[in-house]
Amino acid sequence: MPYQEARKQAVKVLEDGYGDAVVLKDAHGYWVLYYLYGFQTPPPEAPPHWMEGPFPGEEGIRSPYEMQKFLEEQGDFTYLNDVD
Repeated sequence: MPYQEARKQAVKVLEDGYGDAVVLKDAHGYWVLYYLYGFQTPPPEAPPHWMEGPFPGEEGIRSPYEMQKFLEEQGDFTYLNDVD
């Protein structure tokens, strides 16, 4: 889901220096879309770098920083993107 659309549907957004975690809710629970662009706002059409869910509640939802570290520990490259 593109960033702009996800933000419109978000029930919560977690922002830190690593990116945005856009929290959505549907009949199955909470889903989190991670857009890892550092301090920059992701482009409106940007797809998420990662998605997690569903969660039964908001517990267990990781911050963008926590997700960045988790992905690095799994062997993925650094996801910080520069949109300038």
